Amino acid sequence: MTSSPGTHLIQNGSGLGVRLSALGATLVEVLVPDREGHFADVLCHAQDQRYAGVTVGRVANRICRARFELEGEVFELTRNEGEHHLHGGGERSLERLVWDAEPSSSSVTFETRSPDGDDGYPGTLDVRVTYSVTEDDELVIRYHATTDRPTPVNLTNHAYWNLGGAVEEHELALHAAQFVPTDDDLIPTGAIQPVEGTALDFTFPRRLGSDPFDHTLVLDAGAPAATLSHGATGRRMDVLTTQPALQLFVTQHAVCLEVQGFPDAVNHPQFPSVILQPGDPYVQETTHRFGVS
Repeated sequence: MTSSPGTHLIQNGSGLGVRLSALGATLVEVLVPDREGHFADVLCHAQDQRYAGVTVGRVANRICRARFELEGEVFELTRNEGEHHLHGGGERSLERLVWDAEPSSSSVTFETRSPDGDDGYPGTLDVRVTYSVTEDDELVIRYHATTDRPTPVNLTNHAYWNLGGAVEEHELALHAAQFVPTDDDLIPTGAIQPVEGTALDFTFPRRLGSDPFDHTLVLDAGAPAATLSHGATGRRMDVLTTQPALQLFVTQHAVCLEVQGFPDAVNHPQFPSVILQPGDPYVQETTHRFGVS
């Protein structure tokens, strides 16, 4: 595995390899072995995949009508999904920026600045994302952000995973007994409901099948938050996170497990807050642990 121009390669001693790009602080390639020791890229790269592998923000997921009120002031954001705001918005969302990169053999740290007013957001936001590989075959993503003015922040990575073969052959388990119901535009209603008796009940491992998903699940205490596995290759990926929710997005070819804050939290005070205050850094961590069975 070699780095292409404009990318950075990190590896551990057993061969886990991760290639990254400074454009969008993006995961480009993740090479892991199957049970026979054969390595393959477990990221999916279909042409119709939006946001593939990027760092999403300033605010992941949807904000209803692209507006919110904070400390008595109404902020209008870029509308990029009908009348709503998705994944940070327009030309200045984080995945469109070329980040500064500081690479080493086992990690790459990306940094960028989002000035006050970018896509309508208040405050200057300084963001740092560090990708590391460990000798335990883990990919660890650490996020850090600071602001000079109260502003919403909800960062995630939008990787599309395929551990081998058809997506319906994958088995998924989620540490999530509740979900966030939405309207026809995938905007939260404000309620939280149990997954029991619904298609979102992955509290026990089961095949994904052919059903599409684009739903937010509320993560229970405990780890891992998610386990994705593929029986034919033996590959398994555990996802551990400090985040309270997970967006399960299943396409024809891949599975997204986007750990994040609640969608549209800026318009639902009953949801955990995503407002970042000056002097109180945003810090979160997500680990993808790979193995075989």
